[in-house]
Amino acid sequence: MTHPDDTNPPNLQKPENRALITASLKLLALRDMSRIQFEKKLAAKEFSRDDIAAAVAWCEAEGWLNEARYAEMLARRLAHRYGASRIGQTLKQKGVDGEIVAETLAGIQDGEFNRARQVWSRKFADLPDSAEARAKQSRYLQSRGFSFVMIRRVLSGETIEAGSYADAQMGWMPG
Repeated sequence: MTHPDDTNPPNLQKPENRALITASLKLLALRDMSRIQFEKKLAAKEFSRDDIAAAVAWCEAEGWLNEARYAEMLARRLAHRYGASRIGQTLKQKGVDGEIVAETLAGIQDGEFNRARQVWSRKFADLPDSAEARAKQSRYLQSRGFSFVMIRRVLSGETIEAGSYADAQMGWMPG
């Protein structure tokens, strides 16, 4: 179904293969996915490359396959456990375009300190009192994808300034 305000190319037609259309819609009804994941799932169903390309173009034009929406959803889901670096790696592994990954990560950078502090506080009760404890806590946060700057800020006991709106939105306030 086309809409009058669509900016789709006028020659973009719905694929003729009904089995392809059905498979495509069933896949996308389950959850959002990256373009590469979608192509792989259709390839596993033994559709031709031309059919898959037509299905991808059609689903993207209709807005059913949207890599930016997928990246945003996945980043939000992972953000409470991981830092931007780890989220970026996961998005790249899922086949999300590098430009979309960069845009998505820019959107979650604001609350990075807050997320690092929350992840740290779920695992550790006290700030490190020795070099060994500092190394252990640092490795833990590093494995979760937080930058060294964020790790240093968390392990130094820094708190969020009262005016930090982005971090306050994430739910952590100094107390």
